[in-house]
Amino acid sequence: MRALSLLAAAAMVVSLFLPWLSAAATGVSFVPFDLVRGLDPDVDAVRDFVTGAPPLLLAFLASFLLAALFVLGSVVGLPSRLLAFLAGGTAVGTVGYAFWQAREGALSTGLPVPSTNDLSEIGNAAMQIMGMGAWAWGVGALVLLLAGLVGLGERR
Repeated sequence: MRALSLLAAAAMVVSLFLPWLSAAATGVSFVPFDLVRGLDPDVDAVRDFVTGAPPLLLAFLASFLLAALFVLGSVVGLPSRLLAFLAGGTAVGTVGYAFWQAREGALSTGLPVPSTNDLSEIGNAAMQIMGMGAWAWGVGALVLLLAGLVGLGERR
C-alpha cells in the first residue's frame, strides 16, 4: 500500500501540470498550474490572493500541497498516514462540497437537477469532458484517502 500511496500522491502532484478539460469536447483547456503561475512571488500578492480567494479554491490548491508533502515525506522515508488522509480527504471533500453547492444553486434557481436515474448519462458526459489531469487528481485522491483510512502497511 505504501508504493501505491506514493504513486497516487505523485499523480495528484503531476495533475497540476496536465489539462483538466478535454479540449476536443469543450474547446477550452484548463491547467491548474496556470492559477499558480499567475501569482507574483511577492508576499503581499500571495496574502491578497489567500484572503480574497474562495475557500473552495484554497482547499483545491491545498490538496496539491498536501500531496507534494506526502511525496516528499515518502521519499525521505517518513510517509504519514495523517498526511495521506488529509491530502485525499481535502480533494474528495472539495469535489463533494462543489457538487453539493452546484446542486443547491441549481435547485434555488429552478434549474432541473438530474435524478439518480440519469447517473450513467452524467458519468458518460463527465468522461467526455474531463481531461487526464482531473482523472489523475481524482483517482490519486481516492487512493490516498483509502490509504489514510486503512494504513500504509508495514515496511519489511
